[in-house]
Amino acid sequence: MEIDLTGFSAAQQHALFDLLILAMYADGHLSSAKDEHLQKLLAGMGFDDEPARQREFDAAVTRIRPSIQSIYKAKELALGLAGEFTERSQQKQVFAAIEQIMTFDHKISTWESTLLMELRMKFRL
Repeated sequence: MEIDLTGFSAAQQHALFDLLILAMYADGHLSSAKDEHLQKLLAGMGFDDEPARQREFDAAVTRIRPSIQSIYKAKELALGLAGEFTERSQQKQVFAAIEQIMTFDHKISTWESTLLMELRMKFRL
């Protein structure tokens, strides 16, 4: 997952990361490969050392955890975070990154499908 963070504000970078964490947890299938991609993104966001990346990762998980209890809460969080991205090029990058992490295991759960559909409509893709 290569995302060009040029032009993304700090708030947008955090929103992107939270969306990706939400996407990763949407089906409950966590993998080291997904985690590795997210660690690279954190490095690109300026979290250079392992402890800093782990703190940011843990903070994002803590932020999204209440929303993974129901599809309604997950959808509400996803749409709120997606609202951070107003430029078309950013929306396309964000959607592609989310889609990639959700399809990494070649299976799309109902939750993943619902979230992708909602984000596609939000971004008008």
